[in-house]
Amino acid sequence: MRLASTVVVVLCSALPLLANAQTTEGTPAPAAPASPVTPSPAGAGAPAPAPAPAATATAPAPAAAPTPPPVVFGWEALVDAYYMYNFTGSPKNQAPLGRQFDTTANNFALNYAKLGVHADTDWVTLRMDLGAGHTAAVINDASGAASAAGTKTYSTDTASMYGNDFLVEQAFAEVKPASIVSVDAGKFVTSASAEVIESNKNWLYSRSFLFAGVPLLHTGLRVNIAGLGTIAAPELLVSLQLVNGWNNDPDNTNYKTFGGNVTYTPANAGMTASLTTYIGKEGGSDGDDTRMLWDAVFLKDIGALSLGANADYFKVGSAWWLGAAGMGRYTLSDAFNLAARVEYLYSKDQGYALVNPGLLAVSGNVSLYEITAQGAWTVNKHYELRLEIRADLSGEDVFLKGSSPRKDQVTGLLAALAYF
Repeated sequence: MRLASTVVVVLCSALPLLANAQTTEGTPAPAAPASPVTPSPAGAGAPAPAPAPAATATAPAPAAAPTPPPVVFGWEALVDAYYMYNFTGSPKNQAPLGRQFDTTANNFALNYAKLGVHADTDWVTLRMDLGAGHTAAVINDASGAASAAGTKTYSTDTASMYGNDFLVEQAFAEVKPASIVSVDAGKFVTSASAEVIESNKNWLYSRSFLFAGVPLLHTGLRVNIAGLGTIAAPELLVSLQLVNGWNNDPDNTNYKTFGGNVTYTPANAGMTASLTTYIGKEGGSDGDDTRMLWDAVFLKDIGALSLGANADYFKVGSAWWLGAAGMGRYTLSDAFNLAARVEYLYSKDQGYALVNPGLLAVSGNVSLYEITAQGAWTVNKHYELRLEIRADLSGEDVFLKGSSPRKDQVTGLLAALAYF
């Protein structure tokens, strides 16, 4: 009995403890108080969605400035001086007749000092060549005389707008609207002749009679087309020109001259063939005859030997002249070369005198012959000494010894050229 009573007492004491333990372990933690609910605008009782953040406008990135095409600059320079001796002159300082630029004898002469610059991009080119010296004065005199042939009075005493011995040989702006087309506007050298104004670019120092019978410079427009639209034939170049005329800037006539040139230079052939024409009226009245020039050039390299030929035909009214020249140069080494030229020209009814007034003693029907030989010593491809002997002959008394007409003249010269 006593044991049973004790068990009952123990159970009665333990049961409340067990109940309390169950309550503590099984009751979940009280929930957090709910936030007050804001009714939706529609009164639906659902919480209103949170407002979307305002969209931020993104400014477009500034366009990158176009990169200008690269500009390629270049330059060239020339100093050309000579001493000439006239073996048939009297006095000895008498200048030879019929020549274009070597026009002083027994005298040291600065023939030409030139600086040329150019700037090129894929689309645009600027070219300018400035010079001074006897050559500049000769060209300016020709320009002044050509300009004076118009309807306005133009003094040849000042030679041209550029002064007597300062020359703007070339100054033109070029744009390239396509890879094979370029358009030049301004002043540029002629496309005619196998020779050029700069002595260092010619095989012989003195110029031929043919060179003295063609234009030197033109002012106007020139369109150059390479390959005639075919990339496969870039060696064919066509030039179309609309210019004032021959050497005249300004042009005081009512007319312009058309010029055309086709030049063929096949790749790896060492050959150049060219045909040029200039056609137009150069006088100041409607009754003037049209003046026409045709010029053909052929050049060929055969190893160390270079050969060339030049032919010209000129006509205005009943007057005309026709001439041909053959030339060659043999390169002995980088330091020495030999060159020679032979030439014949026939002028009918003062045809040659029309393009070269005053170059010869008479201006009727004239036959001219020329033989020139030259030896040249070159230093580092930038300096040359040229020793030249030349004989001019004629069937008529067109040359002079003092005031006495004669049929020949013989000259010798030593020229020094530096160029870059």
